[in-house]
Amino acid sequence: MNRKQELPDMDAAVGDMIHGFSIKGITPLPDLRAIACEAVHVGSGARLLHILSDDPENLLALALRTPPSDDTGLPHILEHTVLCGSSRYPVKDPFVELLKRSLATFLNAMTYPDKTVYPCASMNKKDFFNLSGVYCDAVFHPLIREEHFKQEGHHFDFQEPGNIDSPLIIKGIVYNEMKGAYSDLDGIISRHTGRSICPDNTYGRDSGGDPDCIPDLTYDQFVRFHQTWYHPSNALIFHYGNIPVGELMAFLDSTCLNEFRKIEIDTGIAPQPRWTVPMEKTIPYPIGADEDTAEKTAAAVTFLTNDVTEAISTLSMHVLDYYLLGNAASPLRKALIDSKLGKELTTSGYADYQRDTFFTAGLKGTEPDRVDAIVKIILDTCAEQAEGGLDRDKLEAAFHRLELHSREIQGMYPLRLMDRVYRSWLYDADPLCNLRLNEHIAELRRRYMEEPDFFERKLQELIVENPHYTVLTFLPDRELSMRKEKAFREKMARIKKSMSREELDKIAEEAAELDALQTTPNPPEALATLPRLSLEDVPPDPFEMDTEVLEEGNVSFIYTNVFSNGLSYLHLAFDLRGIDDELIDYLPVYVDALSKMGAGDDDYAVMAEKEARSTGGIGVSVSVGGLVGDPQFFQPVFSVASRSLDHKLPEMLDVVFQRVVQCNLNDLERLRDVILQGQVARRSSLIPNGGHFAALYAARNLSVNSFTAERLGGITQIRLFDRLAGNFDSLCQDIVHKLTKIRDFMLSRNRLKVSFVGEEKHFGLAKEYISDIASGLPKSRPEERLPSFSPADIWREGLAAPADVAFVARAGKAVGTYHPLAPALLMLSSHLSYSYLWEAIRVKGGAYGARAQYDSLNAIFSFWSYRDPFIKETLDAFGGVSGYVENSMDLSAAGLEQAVIGTIKTLDQPIRPGQAVGLAMARHINRETPEFRKQFRSKLLSLKAEDVLNAVEKVIKPTLDSGATCILSSREKLVEANNKMAEDQQLEIEDI
Repeated sequence: MNRKQELPDMDAAVGDMIHGFSIKGITPLPDLRAIACEAVHVGSGARLLHILSDDPENLLALALRTPPSDDTGLPHILEHTVLCGSSRYPVKDPFVELLKRSLATFLNAMTYPDKTVYPCASMNKKDFFNLSGVYCDAVFHPLIREEHFKQEGHHFDFQEPGNIDSPLIIKGIVYNEMKGAYSDLDGIISRHTGRSICPDNTYGRDSGGDPDCIPDLTYDQFVRFHQTWYHPSNALIFHYGNIPVGELMAFLDSTCLNEFRKIEIDTGIAPQPRWTVPMEKTIPYPIGADEDTAEKTAAAVTFLTNDVTEAISTLSMHVLDYYLLGNAASPLRKALIDSKLGKELTTSGYADYQRDTFFTAGLKGTEPDRVDAIVKIILDTCAEQAEGGLDRDKLEAAFHRLELHSREIQGMYPLRLMDRVYRSWLYDADPLCNLRLNEHIAELRRRYMEEPDFFERKLQELIVENPHYTVLTFLPDRELSMRKEKAFREKMARIKKSMSREELDKIAEEAAELDALQTTPNPPEALATLPRLSLEDVPPDPFEMDTEVLEEGNVSFIYTNVFSNGLSYLHLAFDLRGIDDELIDYLPVYVDALSKMGAGDDDYAVMAEKEARSTGGIGVSVSVGGLVGDPQFFQPVFSVASRSLDHKLPEMLDVVFQRVVQCNLNDLERLRDVILQGQVARRSSLIPNGGHFAALYAARNLSVNSFTAERLGGITQIRLFDRLAGNFDSLCQDIVHKLTKIRDFMLSRNRLKVSFVGEEKHFGLAKEYISDIASGLPKSRPEERLPSFSPADIWREGLAAPADVAFVARAGKAVGTYHPLAPALLMLSSHLSYSYLWEAIRVKGGAYGARAQYDSLNAIFSFWSYRDPFIKETLDAFGGVSGYVENSMDLSAAGLEQAVIGTIKTLDQPIRPGQAVGLAMARHINRETPEFRKQFRSKLLSLKAEDVLNAVEKVIKPTLDSGATCILSSREKLVEANNKMAEDQQLEIEDI
């Protein structure tokens, strides 16, 4: 039931020696329903933190300090390359092979500014040990051959492979990934703020890699880096889950640690020397060649704050961060937005993911001559708050947020705990520090009660009187991309000119050899070294939540009983069937308005304060989809979700329904700000989410639902917000009229459905409250009325944007979830992503990623690539999918078994409370029953080769032959791609 459980039994004591580990500490963690064991592997020097809980999801992470000394991205390239085969598992890409055949709930690797982390997780014990064994061998015994370095890092090739008379180019997966990262303004701001504040230590280097510097890295440097840092003596091993300590230690000792002997490694990270005067810097960033530069400047002020290991200072900065910037009423956020000097905040707030923490505030959508005024607002506002005294209610709201986040069991929960641990442990501080947040919050509150000016003094110390800060100005440059491309081509031409014919032939020869290695399948004997599951290891039935549905007063209430650790979760969904077509495009505008405007008699600032004091935030969204049994069913849904500490539930309900029922749309100045912020947010999301936008745009002509999905979340919204922001004075009354019609249409008791997760008594309180509100709403039955749908007769499109890479998408009509081919399509979407597409587009083509995706609710099948150096070549690779399945994919019973196991994990992810509330709602709305889930799983588990071939013939081939194509990239790359393609295959290019 939904109550705290007793702590699990830890079969170890301080001083014990267990499988080579010396037990150093045993600590109960009652807030996590867990117990911690700290240990050191005496022989190798590896340190272990084992968090024992009753959670069946087990996660193992290996973290190593990997401080970069330059901007070549060495730690990042090595992170990719250690997963390209190891001593025990000499396959080309064991990481991908595991993705294809395991039940992993998480499998990845991450490069941070000062560490590299290799986490893997599964809810299946056998699978967990399989994954962990491969990861341990990969980290400590990787092959890291030169061809891996070339593939993942960089290598020369020719624009026309094998033709030494064609231009010399650079290829590499990380190289292209980082070219994409350096195209995005938010990413550029984040990278420069973190590096500029610490120019004299490791944080002044880009561990991910600057594309201009990546080609400077040599293979010898690369190998030496692994030899230096990748040793158990530099390893911090984290485990969370229900596997007993002895079993885990026996595994680690025998799998990887007992063969090593402890060595001394100087892994200390020197603190950044403090400045006595601030620094300023101007940084250009790329925009489109025809794009207007007006109000495209960004300014950011970054302060070096405290050492992350100072627990109270770090928590204090989190409080001050939320106090200053956390919501629309926060004084610094409000001062910046109200100044009208810019449209939206830059990436702002407190960063504590490295030893030298920092705090950033700034504005986007400004002009260069406003930067000084922006800096003055930031400095003056912080000084005024420190000198005049902080508002006690706002401080309490910040404490409330801290307390809520410390208790919340979020999605990817073990990974979040891991992250909290490494934020102190990496720097030799108490690894449990951030797992005992409630203790530290109580201590901070005690300090605050005893010293009422505690936070004023902290603000004074860390911000107001702190001379160590940077002022960065980011200037839009229409010619930057062209200049960089021109400089790159000239550099390549110089390098090529300096080479002899023999050297050029050698480049062509080595590139051909690498291509041959990339396209050669793994030998069967190498694949046989990898551990595998069988269908006998897979539960035959799906996990079902304890959910019940009650109808009361024309409202559907969905209650899910999941342990929620003292939080209540609420999800409201309004059925918008029958809404006027002219209002559909404005639904996302209403999403922003409902979230950010005032309500009733309270202006936006008062509402923001109420929300902060009583909730963990209110999320508002709009979506459209079909039914499990009918993908053509048109069902737009407007959702409002929130969560609160249990004792704050009545206040949360008040605030949520004040926003929903009484949203004030007549404050035109606030509405202007909301739309300007929405414009900047949507523009800023274009490049980071280029694959998503391209896929939506490609699919928009395939059905009413896909057409509407694009209208609600695609390029249509970027253009709409541009138009509304640019013409607000003339359009404002029409905007208010449309938003009012949406609100009035939505507020009907027949349209409302409610999902709740929390204790039963709190569900009863919420149900009574909402029933009372609903009884006062009018009745209006949802209509089965479709919006207008006139598909454009354009099937090959190019969207020109300031991107140094491409996002390539193709989409076609598929079948719905009930169709007999649906299980095969789901399997193909998973398997192709980690087999053919991975090999052809990522490994061989150098793109950062490529996916196949099956949207069963809307009956769409799509392919897309991400941060891709190629366009035509990727489209050609998509065209080879059918041939791969028919001629190369292992469709034997054994091969299909592995593909099915790799697909089942998409259905068997752990469900945390915040996910449960939304999932229960989605299943209810989509009419997805437990019986259906059981039937679908059974069909998937019994998949046959003929099912797969039928799916290819009836869905995949038509998608590839006559589906819709959309590519988002620079105009130069789109034109270049057209020049390579036959006339009837060329793209119609338009600017966005």
